[in-house]
Amino acid sequence: MRLLVVGGDAAGMTAASHVRRERPDVEVVVVERGPYTSYSMCGIPYYVAGSVATPEELVAKPPEAFRAMGMTVHLRTEATAVDAAARTVRVRNLAAGTQRDEPYDELLLATGAHPEPQPLTGIAEYGHVVHTLDEGEHLRRHFDAATDVTKVVVVGAGYIGIEIAEALVARGLDTVVVDRSPQVMKSLDRDMAAIVERILRDFGVGVHLGETLTEIRGTEGCCQQVVTDRGTYPADAVVVALGGRPNLMVARSAGCAVGSSGGVVVDPHMRTTVPHVWAAGDCVESTDLVAGLRRNVQLGTHANKQGKIAGLNLVAAFDGANPVAAFPGVVGTAVTKVCNWEIARVGLLESDAVEAGIDMATVRFEGSARAGYMPDAGKVFVKMAAERGTGRVLGCQLVGTGNVAKRIDVAATWCQLGVTVQDAQLLDLSYAPPFGGVWDLLQVGARKLVRTLGLHPAL
Repeated sequence: MRLLVVGGDAAGMTAASHVRRERPDVEVVVVERGPYTSYSMCGIPYYVAGSVATPEELVAKPPEAFRAMGMTVHLRTEATAVDAAARTVRVRNLAAGTQRDEPYDELLLATGAHPEPQPLTGIAEYGHVVHTLDEGEHLRRHFDAATDVTKVVVVGAGYIGIEIAEALVARGLDTVVVDRSPQVMKSLDRDMAAIVERILRDFGVGVHLGETLTEIRGTEGCCQQVVTDRGTYPADAVVVALGGRPNLMVARSAGCAVGSSGGVVVDPHMRTTVPHVWAAGDCVESTDLVAGLRRNVQLGTHANKQGKIAGLNLVAAFDGANPVAAFPGVVGTAVTKVCNWEIARVGLLESDAVEAGIDMATVRFEGSARAGYMPDAGKVFVKMAAERGTGRVLGCQLVGTGNVAKRIDVAATWCQLGVTVQDAQLLDLSYAPPFGGVWDLLQVGARKLVRTLGLHPAL
């Protein structure tokens, strides 16, 4: 029996490791187009900034460790097509250019996501895409070697883009962020994103929104300018930090259905629509537990969980049994840190509620991260949402200088379990002056929503 895994990062290697441990008689083969396995994509901006010294520090487990477990791991090897009837995958050795067919009894697609190439003049020559660890390594080498680089333009104002921008300013570089969206961080509502934009500007990042990249200009291999539909900016280097799209080539070749979110359709057991073909991680779509919609959410937290679910069910499949575990879905929990401010979100944006036909009410206010009498009380901007009529918590967004990650995890639990603001305001949450007030900010938000919605008890 043979398991073939396409993709050697979080989802793929989690599943492969579980199958290898539980069924040592199963041959486990992994093909990975890059040079690394099981690494932290989220750590790449910190490596670029120099706070992480080497790329190896971001690798949770190198290929040698998986090989020592008895797996076969082929690096720099790209899967190009699946013959589902023959149960084979055509792969290409990127170094040698040779091709071969890899057979499988069960196939797991963990192909991840990557920004789509943009057909613009100069972008292939001068644009540094930063989505994989080897791309981050290439960018770091470029900045370390190019002492004449003083001005950098970052294309994209999402999580990676603003983290990279902060890293470049920390390196002493004049940094500008350009995005065609009218706001930074489209994962936030526009009013909360405006706070993040102000933080970036105060830190020294130039922010130009509502502008579409049209061209990158340079001469003799040296980047000089970035051109948008609204302006021209000097640039010694350009970082392309656009959002990733699921890598679907292999899944489509197998005949796997792709959902409206752009991700591979899987059931809760991580099975695709093609027999003996499974998928997990950034390439799949999941159920949004708050809105009831299908979403493609690209986060390592989900990829690891989905990989574990796939691994459990693959073991069951090799045993001839039914699936034993299910992935419930997502609520969109995410947190980052930019310029000493923590930014977190969970649940629905106002636009999501409109899309799902949910009647949402929101409250927004400002509080302190710790008890007000503490020497550094800090500041937190809070936005919370609940459903009219039921009071069900629909989402929360936080931008603050302390205890944001702890709070967003509490709000995520409320969203996933369908807690109402009536109940949330009275839950037994922790308290001590270094962490907040006797009424936690989330409970303050819940109380405000109870009153806004005309629910009881109004405390």
